[in-house]
Amino acid sequence: MAVMRTFYKLGVVLLNRYVGKDVVLRLIGYFNRRFRFMNTVFVAYPATEEFTKAYGFERTLHLSKWNPWITGLFVQNGKVGLMTCITNLEHEFLSADSNERLKSLVAETEHIRQLVGASQKTFAGILPGVLYAKRMVTDTHEISVTVEAVARAVDNVLNISGYPQEAPIIVLGGMGFVGKRLVRRLNGREIHSVDLHNYDSFPISLKGTKTLIVNVSKKEALRDYMKYFWKELVILNEVYPPPHDTELTMISEIGCPLYHIVGVDAKAYPSFPSVYNGGIPCCAAWNAGADMKVVVRRLV
Repeated sequence: MAVMRTFYKLGVVLLNRYVGKDVVLRLIGYFNRRFRFMNTVFVAYPATEEFTKAYGFERTLHLSKWNPWITGLFVQNGKVGLMTCITNLEHEFLSADSNERLKSLVAETEHIRQLVGASQKTFAGILPGVLYAKRMVTDTHEISVTVEAVARAVDNVLNISGYPQEAPIIVLGGMGFVGKRLVRRLNGREIHSVDLHNYDSFPISLKGTKTLIVNVSKKEALRDYMKYFWKELVILNEVYPPPHDTELTMISEIGCPLYHIVGVDAKAYPSFPSVYNGGIPCCAAWNAGADMKVVVRRLV
């Protein structure tokens, strides 16, 4: 496995640095305009410093900062997506001097999309919200797909748990970029939107009832609100990375089952790391209607 990973990273460097990324993209575009097989260009970034090493050698990681490198392909519902990756971490997108670099990132991603003739470009993690807030993008394909995927996962987990569809739902981050849209999507149910900056917004009155809690905010949210959890609570986490071992142990001691949304059912080459293995992130996918399947994995 280590040898294969080394060859993969060597191939990524050769393809992007020495073969010429645009040459490859134009070739893909030539065939795509005739056979219409590629649907999207996806820009991913590693959740932690450790994951940056999955896409390149330590001495070459700086070359793909703010610069999407081709890293693979995925196939969802009969269409192909182009995977690209930048090696920036989240805090870099939020820094005060990031605006020009973000503009450059969007421009380069659009350049790639046009070269390959894909219909859309999508960004991972917090990037869609950051770019939308700065008016650097006007479409949010990834958010609409994520919201739809989470809504379907809600129904699946309630069914698996034997809970009624009308069971109360707590949305951690319900006032956020994704959360507001999810609350609207779940309209008609008993929804409790929790503002992460206000602990008083947590509906403690539900304690002891069969309730589903959905985390669409940040990875720390489950830890921060764990003191309010009870054993009849079912947890559905959409945030990456998922809870670490210590948090999983604490949730297990409370007696709550915890489910994590792996993403949308698709084949990725190479596979996405860690808990995304077996699917692709929701933000990478496109809405294929009833044929879009959401992958949920139980962690506790």
